[in-house]
Amino acid sequence: MSMKHLPLISTAEFKKKALEIGADLVGIGSVDRYEGVPANRDPRYILPTAKCVIGVAFRIPRGLMETMETQPYSYTALGVKNLAEEQTTIYLLKIARLIENMGYEACVQRSCPNLLPAGDMGTNPEVQEAFALNNALSVDGVRPAPDILLDFEKSGEICGLGTVGRHGKLITPRFGPYQRLTFIVTNAPFDADPMLDKSMCDQCGACEEECPGHAVDEKGVDPWQCAVYYRGAARSNPMMTEKYLEQMKERQDVLDGSARFDEKSAKEIFPLLQFLPPTHYGYVPCLCGKKCLRACYRHLEEKGALRHE
Repeated sequence: MSMKHLPLISTAEFKKKALEIGADLVGIGSVDRYEGVPANRDPRYILPTAKCVIGVAFRIPRGLMETMETQPYSYTALGVKNLAEEQTTIYLLKIARLIENMGYEACVQRSCPNLLPAGDMGTNPEVQEAFALNNALSVDGVRPAPDILLDFEKSGEICGLGTVGRHGKLITPRFGPYQRLTFIVTNAPFDADPMLDKSMCDQCGACEEECPGHAVDEKGVDPWQCAVYYRGAARSNPMMTEKYLEQMKERQDVLDGSARFDEKSAKEIFPLLQFLPPTHYGYVPCLCGKKCLRACYRHLEEKGALRHE
C-alpha cells in the first residue's frame, strides 16, 4: 500500500514516546539481522517493505516472582496473561497509531502462546495445549505457510534488549529474565540499536541446578520435561500431598525430578497434576516456582550485573 509519508520523528523522540505510552524497555533492530532465520520466523515475510523491528519489554514485578509458592494464581494472571495479552494488546494499538499517523506501516506482533511453528515438536508449558502449524499451506507456493511467528527471545537479542540465557529466556541489563516481550514490524526507517556485545548469561548453571524437573542443561530447555514440572510434579510443590501420584510405581523418581518425560508420557501424567482449578483463560497455574528464573535473577544481582534506574 502506498502511503504519503509525513515527516518522521527522530528515533530518539520515537523511543521516548514509546516509553511514555507504557513500555519499560524499547529497542530497534534492522531486519537484515534476521538473515538466515527460517522463513516462517522472518519478519520480511510479514511486511516485505520492512526496515526494522521494534522490540518492547514489560517488566514482571519482582514481587510476583518471589511469592510464587504462596500465590501462583497471581503470577499466572498478572505476570503471564495480563502482561502477555491485555497490556501488550492495548500498547500495540497505541504504538501502531503513532507509526501509521506518520504514513508508515505497523504490523503488531503479540505473543501467540498456543501456536508453534510447523515442525516444532515441543510445547509451551504455560498453556493447556499448544499446536504446531503443520497443516498450513503457502498461499502461492512461494511464501512460507502462515503463520509467520517471530522468535520472541531471538528478536529481543536482535533489537538490542538483551541476550538469551541457558534457560531460554531473554536476560536484559535492567530486569534480568523478568519481562514479557512484544514487537512491531515496520517500514519506518528508524535507526537500529546495537546488539549487546557480551552475553548476560555467564553459563553459571544456577537455573539448571534449581529446576526441580532437571529440564535445563547446557543444550537448553526440554519443553516436555519443563511442562510436567511447571504443573507441579516435583516434591517442592507446596500442594503436593501423599494422595497425588500414589498409584505410580515411579512416584519417587517423578517427585525427585529424575524421571524423564517425552510428549506421550507428559500428556499421560498431565491429568494427574490437577492441584488447582484450571484457569478460564487457558493458562496453566505455575507450580514449579519459576526457580530457574529466580536463581538467574539472584545470580545477576549478586554479581552486580543488573542496572537499576
